[in-house]
Amino acid sequence: MKLNRDVLIHAIIKHQNVFFKLLDYIALNDGANEVPESLYLQLYNNVICKDVDEKVHRYLSIESLSENGIFIHNDPNTGQITLERVIVDLLSFLDVKRARELDHAEFENIRVGIVAACEQIKKYEISSLDYKEAKGAFNRLMSDIHSKIKENVLALTHQVDSIALEYKSYDQGNNAVNVIELYDKVSNLYSRYVMPCYDFINPSMEMAQTQSFSMAVDGLISYYKSELNLFDQATLVQFRKKAITSYYKDIGGLVRKLDQYSNHLSQDRSFYLSIESAFSHLMESIEPLRHGLKRNMYLTRKSEIFNNHNALDGLTRFKSKFKPKLQWHQNKTKLRFKEYLLTVNETLFKEPVKQLKPLTVECNVSDERKIVISLIIDKFDEDRKLPDVHQFLHHELSQSLSDFELSDVLYGLEVFLPFYSGTERAFPVKRKRLEDDVYYLEYVQLKYSGSIEYV
Repeated sequence: MKLNRDVLIHAIIKHQNVFFKLLDYIALNDGANEVPESLYLQLYNNVICKDVDEKVHRYLSIESLSENGIFIHNDPNTGQITLERVIVDLLSFLDVKRARELDHAEFENIRVGIVAACEQIKKYEISSLDYKEAKGAFNRLMSDIHSKIKENVLALTHQVDSIALEYKSYDQGNNAVNVIELYDKVSNLYSRYVMPCYDFINPSMEMAQTQSFSMAVDGLISYYKSELNLFDQATLVQFRKKAITSYYKDIGGLVRKLDQYSNHLSQDRSFYLSIESAFSHLMESIEPLRHGLKRNMYLTRKSEIFNNHNALDGLTRFKSKFKPKLQWHQNKTKLRFKEYLLTVNETLFKEPVKQLKPLTVECNVSDERKIVISLIIDKFDEDRKLPDVHQFLHHELSQSLSDFELSDVLYGLEVFLPFYSGTERAFPVKRKRLEDDVYYLEYVQLKYSGSIEYV
């Protein structure tokens, strides 16, 4: 029975909890989009068949889903069915908690693909059909990478937030959270999923004997600008790259969080193992004392087990040497304290001067705002000379943006510097400062000497 796919999608979303369980099975196994046919039949009989709408029973039967391409039947002898990739992506999109994080192997496949796509474009004449096909393949791949990176960052952020709650519970003394298991969970998430994503979109990442994602795309941008003089095409590719690498700061925040958790948990884990080891040695030292006799059956301070534990040595001597510092006089101290409070209450204090905070490099700028800033800077006349690039960006962006913030200058600088290579440090070196109502930005003055003509 052939059905419109919107009807099937509506029925799947209605019983999304059933399909989420299939997604959980996929995540717990080898990652292929295969599930046992028996698992789906069990869920179908126990859940879907209880729906009062009998049409849903027909729509979501194995025969209907197989005929309409939702399920792909493998060899009947295996008892496995494969979910269409689009359905897996839809379910992951509906519930970010179930989105699968990309690992090192998947990022390597993406990197190889983008390097090949960039090289393919350079092979053909700009007006040829082969060039158009290669350019289309490159654009589709960049859009796919952007989508995957965005979903991956959302999934990783959820994972880190979940670990943060566990860490908070552990830090508050909840004995249900095991420090060893939590440390292993942090280490696994950090090394297997967060760092591969961090390295992939790192704009300054360099690789031996091959190209990183940023190097490959930068090479294509340079090809458009220097060899073909297609500055509009170079700008479009630059925007697409920036949309992807902009998540670098988000991933960097996750890296710093996990680093912090890992360092603290590593120390606590070492303390835990040390205490556990000391306790084991203590229990071993008790074994010889369980001999059933009345003499030499108790631990004493002279026991050999205490030779390596001297943290409390000298405490008795310390206590007798230092006396309490506060001498409380029953009649006078209370009156003196009240007098002190009166003096404090009558003292006039100056209003604190509002202190500006330094602008951090992790200022978040939305994707839409990045595009607006890039378009503003793209209007700049490259033959014009600038004595102070920071001051210029501050003036242009504050005039063009109604909700201007000092962080916009930092992103503006990221856009300006790659495109205008005549930028250099002004001499003599000067440290200058920009301010708004909340933040300040200290910088070394940069100047732009106009476009550089290569002979």
